Amino acid sequence: MNILRISLAAATLLALSPLASYAQHTHAAGEQHAEMAPGETHAHVAPHGGVVRSASPYHMELVQHPTELHIYLLGAKMSAVPNTGTTGTVMVQTTDNKTSTVALAPAGDDHFLAKLPAGAKVRTAIVTLNADGKTINIRFDKLDEAAAGKAVGAAYTCPMHPEVASDKPGKCPKCGMALVKKS
Repeated sequence: MNILRISLAAATLLALSPLASYAQHTHAAGEQHAEMAPGETHAHVAPHGGVVRSASPYHMELVQHPTELHIYLLGAKMSAVPNTGTTGTVMVQTTDNKTSTVALAPAGDDHFLAKLPAGAKVRTAIVTLNADGKTINIRFDKLDEAAAGKAVGAAYTCPMHPEVASDKPGKCPKCGMALVKKS
């Protein structure tokens, strides 16, 4: 009977060992934790103030403006990849559940621009880029909630929770860290 208990305990430990190694995942120095999308294993700082998702070996950042979306293809060190020779589209679902596909136009030499109809409030955006002979698809969900969380004129944000914003200094309600002034 004791052999059965020991065997059962050993099997349980072996089954849980992958979970233990995942829980011990460490991040590079300076990398910040933030609330992550499903499927993301770690967070990245958004160099342009938007939302970042991973698509190995790239990352993609979406920055919302009232009538347009700016899309940045980012390399391993979160620097913008030149948009030369890259094409793409973004399928947009608005808060009124209308869906449309918008062609991405190069903007400058480091990102793309998608023009939105006036008053459109984006809920979901699925970006498809064709770069270096590869197709990259990334989905950005709950964009309407992210936009609602950003206060107009907010000058302070939490380093650990970028969605927390304020127009005055204070503490983050989620983690208690001091809010820092936006640059």
